Order: sequence, then C-alpha cells, then structure tokens
Amino acid sequence: MNKGILTAACFTLACFGAQGTERMYGVASLGYADVAFNQADNSKMSYGLALGHQFSDQWYVEGGYLNLIDADDGLDTIEAEGLYLALLGKAGGPVGELYYKLGIMDADVKGFQGDTEGSALCIVPDNSLQDYCAYDEGVVAGLVGLGFDYHIGINSMIRLEGLYIRGEDDFEASLISLGFRYNFN
Repeated sequence: MNKGILTAACFTLACFGAQGTERMYGVASLGYADVAFNQADNSKMSYGLALGHQFSDQWYVEGGYLNLIDADDGLDTIEAEGLYLALLGKAGGPVGELYYKLGIMDADVKGFQGDTEGSALCIVPDNSLQDYCAYDEGVVAGLVGLGFDYHIGINSMIRLEGLYIRGEDDFEASLISLGFRYNFN
C-alpha cells in the first residue's frame, strides 16, 4: 500500500471534519510497545497522534501516526512507525466511552540484526540466508484495539488503549498507551 494513499485519506478525514468541528477530536498518547519483525523482537516506549471525527452517535473514524519503537541494542536495531486509518465503535456513559477499534496501518520497519563478522546467520523475508540482516520494509498491517476515554472535563478525556497490530512479513506489535483526548467544540 502506498503511504501517499493513507496520507491522503488522513487529510480527507481532516477536511471532512472541518465542516463540523464539534464532532472532531485530537489525541496525543504515550505507551509501551512490543514489536517483532524478521528475527528482531524488542520492547520500548512509543507515542502517537490522532485526529478523529464522530459521524454518528456510535461511530468514529480516526486517522493517525504511531511511532511504535526506536530501539538500538548494539547489533540489534529496530525502528517501526506508520500511519493508520481506523473505524471506532463506541458505547458511551456518564463516566466515559468504551470503544473498539478496527483499522489498517502502513508501517515503515527498519533495522539491523547480526554482525559484520559473519558469525550470525539470519533468514530475510525472501527466505534466503545472510550473514547479517539489514532491512527497510514497508508493511501493510491490520490493527484491532480496545480502549476507554474517561471524562475529566467538558472537552477533555484521558484515554487508555490497547492495540494489536499484525501484518506482512510476520510484522507484529502489541501496544498499551495512555493519552489525552481533546474534543474540539
């Protein structure tokens, strides 16, 4: 999937929502992610930004950016980030909103594993053996999540969210995050 298509979809979301900003919101979050790709597996802090629009009483559409991991542990390095577009179904109450999230993500995954001495062999996505693995891949992935937005003010909420992302070339990520949501009214 072309990153330009997902970027255009996010900008379309922003333009569509500009007609009714009372149904728009923004989210900034920090979290902890466990990411696996190729033979690399690492866990680190993550962050994300999102823009959403409520198009009916129980449904949102949300587009955003997730920086899942940026880890450098000597010879094992992995970076993963990307844009996503998701549909959220919600159940609201006086305390907040419970929601589930289904979407797609276009992730960029970069990294290096092994050593230049030739003592480590690894299998790259085309199933060939190499002395070291250096990769820079674009990965299309699906995401599913569950979260809760807790009211702390008239327009502000605290968001607790868990996401699971799985995609091409055995890309897999689990993320738990805590964020701040602001409803534009």
